[in-house]
Amino acid sequence: MAFNEDRLILNLTDSELEDLIKKWLAKVADTYVGFERPTASADMGRDAVGFLSARRYDGDWHNYQCKHLKVPLGKAEFVTELGKIFYYADQGEFTLPTKYIFICPNSAVRDVKKAIDRPSLIADFLINHWDAYCLNGISTTPCPLTPPLTTAIRAYAFENVELWKASELVEKPQMRAVLHEHLDIDPGEAPRVRIADVPQDVADEEFAYVTQLVAVFAAASGTGFATYSEVVANVMYGPQIVNARRRYLERQAFRRHFRDNLPVSQIDNVDEDVHDTVIDRYHSLGTAPPYERLTQIMEVASTAQVTGALGRHNRVTPSVKQGACHHFANVGRMPWA
Repeated sequence: MAFNEDRLILNLTDSELEDLIKKWLAKVADTYVGFERPTASADMGRDAVGFLSARRYDGDWHNYQCKHLKVPLGKAEFVTELGKIFYYADQGEFTLPTKYIFICPNSAVRDVKKAIDRPSLIADFLINHWDAYCLNGISTTPCPLTPPLTTAIRAYAFENVELWKASELVEKPQMRAVLHEHLDIDPGEAPRVRIADVPQDVADEEFAYVTQLVAVFAAASGTGFATYSEVVANVMYGPQIVNARRRYLERQAFRRHFRDNLPVSQIDNVDEDVHDTVIDRYHSLGTAPPYERLTQIMEVASTAQVTGALGRHNRVTPSVKQGACHHFANVGRMPWA
């Protein structure tokens, strides 16, 4: 089934989930200037960290705590993990994070979810449960709730504590791209473009290849078409030039649909696989009539074998492959005329 990444996340191990978050932090480079995944023996409540400035822990940073439990996040884990951050910040190990995100694919128990949904409750929740979970749960030596710790907890902006379950995690920008780099996930279908969806007016970005097609159909018909509208009015060639635009627009829609869900390299590979399939035939037809070259290249392009997840799951339509050829013509890489 397409887009079932949330189910696959539930099957990851603890280490795999932490590694996934680290790779995602590296992907969202426009948000973070650096990242860290502290070792287990020295994490002090930090599974994965994203730095918002070169000042690292002296500046703003976000903490990602991965709790890949087979059950929802419970009170003990919630309080202990928050307690670690406050305790070690009080010890001078780092400043408090400006955002704290619990990555919990199975969500949280009712009391924890209620506290996160009402941030004003978290300070009391943490303080009231400190002795039960933090006093002997943070370190090998007791960690009492001191007045400075209490002050820090009372002053913290707990609206910056979030909970991401599996279905929310996969919707984060670039997360599907990271997943597709490491898991063979069916990317699903891209939107199709129908003949009725093709605008009457030719957009500026289509001008080059459409102008070339006008010349191709003019040579084939012998009627000397001068404009796109004149070709459209022709009973034989009108449907062909509109269909060519449909294929071009379907390739555009395909790329837009997958650009946030797949690595860019996999999307670009579609064009390159089509180009490698047709380019020798294109050159061999260099002296043939332009219309014959056009029709033969369209036929060959539709059979191109595409690599990567899009190819394995058969998600590239013949129209997208043929539209890639019109793109090549549009950018001067493989002109029709």
